[in-house]
Amino acid sequence: MEDWKTRFILTPGDPPNDGILFADHAPLGRSGHMGHALVEYAPGKVLAFYPNCSAEDTRWNGHSGYGWMEYRRTTDAGKTWSEPIIEPNSKALFDAQVGKSRMCEKAVTTDSGDILLFYLTCDMVTNGHIWEPDFAPCYAKSSDGGETWSEPRTFTDAPGRVYDVLKKDGAIYVLFFQNAELPGIAHSEEHPYQLFVSEDDGETFTLRAEIPFESTIGCLYGTMAFFEDGRLIVYIYDEHDEYNPKYILSDDGGFTWGINRRAFFPQKIRNPQLINFHGTWFMHGRSGSFGKNTGHFILYSSPDAIHWDEGTFLRMATEGAGAYSNNLVVHDPAGNDRLLIQSSHAYDKNKTNTVMWWLDIRK
Repeated sequence: MEDWKTRFILTPGDPPNDGILFADHAPLGRSGHMGHALVEYAPGKVLAFYPNCSAEDTRWNGHSGYGWMEYRRTTDAGKTWSEPIIEPNSKALFDAQVGKSRMCEKAVTTDSGDILLFYLTCDMVTNGHIWEPDFAPCYAKSSDGGETWSEPRTFTDAPGRVYDVLKKDGAIYVLFFQNAELPGIAHSEEHPYQLFVSEDDGETFTLRAEIPFESTIGCLYGTMAFFEDGRLIVYIYDEHDEYNPKYILSDDGGFTWGINRRAFFPQKIRNPQLINFHGTWFMHGRSGSFGKNTGHFILYSSPDAIHWDEGTFLRMATEGAGAYSNNLVVHDPAGNDRLLIQSSHAYDKNKTNTVMWWLDIRK
C-alpha cells in the first residue's frame, strides 16, 4: 500500500510532532474535549470550534463538559486566526445553570450560503461533568458567516448525539445515534443509528433510514462519507473490538443498505473521522482506549476507504484522554486546497488543549 507521505506534506513536520497549538487552556487550567466543529463558509473562510470547560471535578481530572463553546475565524485559509469568539447559544445555556451544556459537534454550509451548526445537548452536572445522558439534539443557523446565530431548534425529539453531517448535491445528511443511557451502563443495550436528511437547506429534516447494524451493544461514535460514484459508507466504533470497527454501505443515498462488515486497523481506532482528500482516504482518531499503546492520535490512509495501512502516529499521548478530532478541506481564493485536521490533546491528566495539522499535496 502506498505511503501517504510520498504524496502529501504534513505541517508542522514529520510525525509524530506536537502539532500547532490552537486553543491553549493550560494557563487557566481549563479543558476542551468534544465539540470540534469545522466549517468553510466561503473559499478560505473558516470557523474552527473548540470547548472551554472547567477541569475542577477531580473524579474525571478534566474530562469535562462543564462549560461552553468558542471559535476562531480565518479569512485567509488558515494563515492567520482571529481572537476567540464565544458561541452564544452554548454560553447562554451554561449561564442559565439548568444542568445542561451544548457542544458544537459538526457544521456545514448550505447551497444558499447559510451555516448550520449542530449541537450535542447533554448533562453537565449529574455525573460529574461528563456529558451523559444526552438530550434531544439541536442546530442553529447563521446567514452572515458566523457573526450571529439563530436560536437553536431540534430536528428530532429523541435523545442522542449527532456524529456526522455532510452535504451532497444540495441535501444535508445527518448521522444520529439515539441514546440516553447513563455512564456506567452506557451502550450496554441496543440503540439505533439513524440517517436524517434535509432537502430544503436545513429548514426541515426527515428520517430517511434506521441504519441496519446487526448489533450496537458497545458501539458509539460514527463517521460517514460519499464515494465519487454516489455510494455512502458509515463507520461506527466498537469498544469490544477496537481493531475492527463496523461499516456498512448504501448505494442509493441511505434508503437501503448492504450487509454488515468490519475493517482492520492495526493500531486500533476510536472516535473515527473519515475523509477523502485528492483520491486518498484518511481516517484519524484515538488509537483505542483499552490495552497497550492506546490514547495516541493516529492517522490511517487507504485507497478505497476499506483496506487501511499500518497507521501513523501524529502525536503521542503523555497524559490522559484526548484525541477527539475533526477535519475539513479548506480552499484558498487561488483554487488550492489543504486538509485541516484538529484534535484535543491532554496536557495535564485529562485536561486538554486543541491542536491542528495541515496536510498538503506535494507539487
